[in-house]
Parts: sequence; C-alpha cells; structure tokens
Amino acid sequence: MVAEDGRIELWDLKNNIEPRLSWWDKQEGTNAPIKVAKTCVRWSRASPVIVTGNTQGVVDVYRHFGLQHV
Repeated sequence: MVAEDGRIELWDLKNNIEPRLSWWDKQEGTNAPIKVAKTCVRWSRASPVIVTGNTQGVVDVYRHFGLQHV
C-alpha cells in the first residue's frame, strides 16, 4: 500500500493484521521523512523489487529481501 503522506506499507494479511513494514523515504542530511504523496505501487514478477510513483511524477524502485509475493 502507498499513502498520501509518502509512506509505503507492506502487509501480510494471511498471518497478521498489522503492517509487516512501514517505510518513508528520508531527506539526505536531515533524515526527516519526505511527505510527498505516493499514488501507485507495483511488484515486479521477475525480481525482488517494488516500484512506486508519486504526485511529482517521480518513480522509485525499492529492493526487498525476505518477502514473497504470491
């Protein structure tokens, strides 16, 4: 899931009702969260990455380990 506050959350509803991971991108130097609204998220079927887009037209790619997409 992506949110208007810039957060990415990964859920495993089969095993838990709480998010497995919550993540905000950080500003370099200040470590403050970047609060640009994310608008879409896609899992790669071929590699362990998640791709997101935001309201400023930026696409980010995140590599994940230890999470399976079934």
